[in-house]
Amino acid sequence: MEKNKPIGTKFKEFALSTIAVNNRKTVYLVLAILLIGGISSYQNMSREAFPEIQIPEIYVNVPYPGNSPEIVRDKIIKPLEKELNTIAGIDEIKSTAMQDFGIINIKFDFSVSPDDAKDLVEEAYNDAKTDKRFAKDLPLPPTIAQMDITAMPIINLNLSGDFPVQYLNNKAEYLEDLIEAIPEISGIEIRGVQDRKLKIEVNKFKAEAAKVSFQDIEAAIQNDNLMMGAGNMSIDGIDHFVVIDGKLNSIDKLKQLVVKHEDNDDVFLHEVADISFGDTDTTSFARQSDNPVVMIDIKKRSGSNVINAIDKVKMVIEEASEDGVLDGINYTYTNDQSNQIRSQVSNLENSIIFGVILVVAVLLFFLGLRNASICWGCHSFIHVYVFHVITLFWSNT
Repeated sequence: MEKNKPIGTKFKEFALSTIAVNNRKTVYLVLAILLIGGISSYQNMSREAFPEIQIPEIYVNVPYPGNSPEIVRDKIIKPLEKELNTIAGIDEIKSTAMQDFGIINIKFDFSVSPDDAKDLVEEAYNDAKTDKRFAKDLPLPPTIAQMDITAMPIINLNLSGDFPVQYLNNKAEYLEDLIEAIPEISGIEIRGVQDRKLKIEVNKFKAEAAKVSFQDIEAAIQNDNLMMGAGNMSIDGIDHFVVIDGKLNSIDKLKQLVVKHEDNDDVFLHEVADISFGDTDTTSFARQSDNPVVMIDIKKRSGSNVINAIDKVKMVIEEASEDGVLDGINYTYTNDQSNQIRSQVSNLENSIIFGVILVVAVLLFFLGLRNASICWGCHSFIHVYVFHVITLFWSNT
């Protein structure tokens, strides 16, 4: 090279390339560190089906049973809208008045955080209650909730079988404790089960014959259905707290409850009333293939990896099944977001690999093996560095 170099000719050099050539081992080390760091960041990066963005959108649901849409509009919607219009940062307000119910959807500007938006709406509702036109006979306070994408379940576990619903619910509650112990899981919700309530139907004629009033029955239940402390007791030098448990935890105890004592004669509850268990008002339905099921909605913790969370949930369920907890019970998964995410990630990786192969093929075709290898080295170095920066950015946001 030196013999063929013309006298007085000075070649221009690219400083970065010269430094890299003269410090090859350092370049290899930096490249290895970036490559390992990028792969590690990519493996630990959270994968989501939906981006975790905070949407400042508030929903207000106001029940007003027994009233027409016109009354709901005049006594609830209009006074509340009047106060909401005084709030800065609101983009849109949508209101719906229907029979027995009113719904207001408030969309804020993204400069307002969801928590602040909810506080502003609650303050507006409190101000609206002072309006003389606002309904004063609401049976329940309104439900003011914000849109939370992270509250959506990442997977549903369905339990079914030839068993009573209460038996399936007991198994679901057992699995609830196991699933909530997973660090990536924030909580679960059981649907398709109706709460049980105790019904005491007083027989008017029997109660009048025994001279028992409704207040007598109410007072007897309140006084007997309680738990109270009775001090400490020292046993072998150790103090033990003594508790008197008087809770009425069975129908038999409730039937033998004395509701009135007069002239050495006890009147028991079962003598003046019929006692039974029944379902509360239906709040949720859960069915699969036209069969009733107990459904468990599983929600992940914000920032955690959906795929890892679902894999750990399935592992816990499999272990419970092997231990005999789910003997005779059919369990299935629905709304499994990991399948969609795995498919999207696989398509992305295939696209990246195909793009790399295409770039190498083009370089080899136009530049030849030697020149293409040099360009490919610089190309790989830049891409690994950019990939590492991007993965670190996404893993920390």
